[in-house]
Amino acid sequence: MTKATKIRKNTIGNEKKSSGKLSIKMRIAFWYTGLIIGITALFIITMLNIGSLNVRNAVHNRLKRTVEKSFERIDFIDGEIVLDNNLDTSAGDIFISVYDKNGDFIYGDLYLDLETGSSFKENNKVKTVKQGNLKWYVYEIKRNFEGYGDLWIRGVTPISQPEKSAEMTIFIFLALFPFLIIISASGGYIITKKAFEPIEDITKTAEKINKGNDLSERINIGNGKDEIFTLANTFDEMFDRLQGSFDREVQFTSDVSHELRTPISVISTQSEYGLKYLDINEETKEIFQSILEETKKMSGLVSNLLMLARMDKGYQKLNVENTNLSETAEIAIETQRPNAEKRNITIKSNISGNVYADIDESMIMRVFINLLSNAVFYGKDGGNVSVDLFAKEDKVICKITDDGIGISEEHIDKIWNRFYRADFSRTGDNSGLGLSMVKGIIEAHKGKIQVQSELHKGTVFTFELPVVFSGGNGGSMYNEK
Repeated sequence: MTKATKIRKNTIGNEKKSSGKLSIKMRIAFWYTGLIIGITALFIITMLNIGSLNVRNAVHNRLKRTVEKSFERIDFIDGEIVLDNNLDTSAGDIFISVYDKNGDFIYGDLYLDLETGSSFKENNKVKTVKQGNLKWYVYEIKRNFEGYGDLWIRGVTPISQPEKSAEMTIFIFLALFPFLIIISASGGYIITKKAFEPIEDITKTAEKINKGNDLSERINIGNGKDEIFTLANTFDEMFDRLQGSFDREVQFTSDVSHELRTPISVISTQSEYGLKYLDINEETKEIFQSILEETKKMSGLVSNLLMLARMDKGYQKLNVENTNLSETAEIAIETQRPNAEKRNITIKSNISGNVYADIDESMIMRVFINLLSNAVFYGKDGGNVSVDLFAKEDKVICKITDDGIGISEEHIDKIWNRFYRADFSRTGDNSGLGLSMVKGIIEAHKGKIQVQSELHKGTVFTFELPVVFSGGNGGSMYNEK
C-alpha cells in the first residue's frame, strides 16, 4: 500500500493492542504447572520404583530361604529318599515341590504346569513365570545325594499384592494425570494472579491517569518490603512529581493569562479610540487597525488559555441542557460561510431535523466552529466542506469532511497536542489550541472524537455525543471522578 492510499485512524483514548503473546501471568502459570507436574511425576515414579524394588527383593529373599531350608528336611537313607514330616510344602503363600534328576514330580504342591527336565536351571536367580492371568516367582535349586544323584526343589509364590498395588498406583496416576494438570494450572494461575494484583493496580492507575487529566490518582497498595511494593511506591513518588510539575504549569498559564488580559484590553481600547476619535492619516489608521486585529487574536488566545487552565483544574463547569443540536450546527455553519465564500468553498449540510441531546450549547458551538474553521482554512480553493449530523440509537454523530490538504501520517497523532500545528507554512489565526480544546469539550460530554485523513486528499473529523448526559447538570470538565 502506497503512502497516498493509506488511511490512518486516530481514536481518542487508549486502544489495547494485542501482541499475540501470552501474558506474563499465563507464562508463569504454565511454567509453574509444568514444574509441579514434573516434580510430582518424578517423585511418585521414583517412590513407586523404590517401594516395588524393596517388596520384590523381600519376596525373593524369603522364597530363596524357604527353598534352601527345605533341603534340611530331606535325606537319603537305605537307598530311599526320606522326607521329614516337618517339610512344609505350603509355607504361607510359598509352595514347594520336589523332583528327581529327570524332572519327575516326587512330592509337594503343584501350582504351576511347567515343563520338566530341561526347564530346571540352577542359576541362583528368581525368575518370573506367567500362567493365565497370574504371575509367579519361581526359584529352583538342586542337591546331590550320594548313591541317588541329583534332587530338585522348586519354590513358587504369586506376585504379592503390594507389587500389584504399585502397578495399580502407576495406572491410577496416569489416569488422573489430566486432572493433575488442570488443578496445577488453575492453582498456578490463581497464585500468580494474586501475586500480580499490585502490578494490575499500578497498570490501572497509570491507564486512568493516561485517559484523563486527574494526576491525583495513586496506587496506594499499603506497606511492604518486597519488589512490587517498592515499584508501586516509586510510581507514587513519580506521580507526585508529575502532578507538582503539571500544577505549576497550569498555575503559570492561568496567572500569565490573567496578567495579559488587562494590557491587551488597554491596547484594544486605545486602538479603537484612536481609530474613532483621532484625526490621523490613512497610513496611521492602517497601523491602528493592524494593532486592533492582533490584539483581538491575542485576546482570543488568552481566552482559550484561561479556558484550558480551568479545564485542567476542573473548574470549568458544563451548563447542560437538552438542546436542538441541528439548530446549533446550522448556526455554526452560517458563521463560517463568509470565510468559505472568500475562497469559493461550498459548505454542504446534511443535518437531520430536530436532533436533541444534553449538551452545554456554548461549548459544543465552539467545537462546531473550530472544526468548520479548520476545514475551511485547510481546504482547497473551490473545494467542498460537508457537515453530516444524525442520531443513531442513544448517540448523536457528526462528521465534518473537507477535501483539502489532509494530514500526514507523522502529524496525525500529534494534532491534539496544545500549540501543535501540522502545517507550519500556514499559521494564519491558528494558535494550535483549538483541537486540544475540542477534545476536552467532547470528552467532558462523555463523547469521543476521531480523525481520518489522507495527505492531499482531505480530512474527516467524526465525533459522538450521548443523547443523555450521564455526568449530571453542571458537571466539571476534565477532572471528573
